Amino acid sequence: MNPLISVIMPTWNCLDYLPAAVDSVLSQAVNLELIIVDDGSTDGSDHWLNQLQAQHQNVVVLKGQHKGVSAARNLALSHARGHYVAFIDADDLWYQGKLQHQLTLHLADPELVLSFTDYDHFSEQGADLGRCFQFWPSFYRHLKPSIYQLRLADRLKTAIYEENVIGTSTVMVKTECLRLAQGFDESLHSASDWDLWLRLLAYGDFVAINQSYMGYLVRSNSISRNAERRIASFQSILERFKQPMQQLNPHCYAPAVARLKLAQAENWQVQKGGYWKAIQAYCQACYQLPNKRNIRALLSHLIKGLVPREKRLGK
Repeated sequence: MNPLISVIMPTWNCLDYLPAAVDSVLSQAVNLELIIVDDGSTDGSDHWLNQLQAQHQNVVVLKGQHKGVSAARNLALSHARGHYVAFIDADDLWYQGKLQHQLTLHLADPELVLSFTDYDHFSEQGADLGRCFQFWPSFYRHLKPSIYQLRLADRLKTAIYEENVIGTSTVMVKTECLRLAQGFDESLHSASDWDLWLRLLAYGDFVAINQSYMGYLVRSNSISRNAERRIASFQSILERFKQPMQQLNPHCYAPAVARLKLAQAENWQVQKGGYWKAIQAYCQACYQLPNKRNIRALLSHLIKGLVPREKRLGK
């Protein structure tokens, strides 16, 4: 009997975190297969994974060619046998009941394309850095404590364009739709997940689950922290989907551009000689979306430049 869910996990030199991530998948009380793609690890992961595969009939280990996370996920997708696919990174953790909750939701609504959940951020030292949804003001305004699930249909679909609120390790999606969308774009150096979610909007509705079911590890050497590549991919995706998103909601482009400008400002802020370029980008973000968050970021950067560090620290 084929599994109901194919869980896709790419990994590269992640042996310190891999066992806990795998345990969090195999402890889910659903019929699943776990497809792990070792994308050229050199930390002993291959030996550990071979032992794991020998012990579990529902674990499949594939060898990637170190082409990146998108290629690894696409390789796993080509082997997936489940009606649904769920993703998890090798340094993330699922909480009990995650897949069961999403599976129940999808089985009750066969037309639903994708569901995703809130998640917790943790530092490498275990500090709680807050939940995802609350970091995204445009999306979060649609939620209230009493709203347990939010269906993203019609105009609300553009919330995903305005802010990339979907954590890949929280997603469950119909396998058929993933294949129709041709998986992840391997030419993108970053944000290939956001690009895929935007393409999948053409196949039906999404549901956001206003409950945390995943722990996301914020690592100092994370691939997602490569700012310049991330910004270039961000800009490419922004323009790629501008027309179809504006047809749904003419006002969605400005918040998306503001998010791009904030990312550019934060990148300039940490570069030598980037103070004034950061101010320009912060001003552009405020022009596109003059909310408290953007104005506060601009003022904070101005103060850092105008007030000596010693005075700011009270010395």
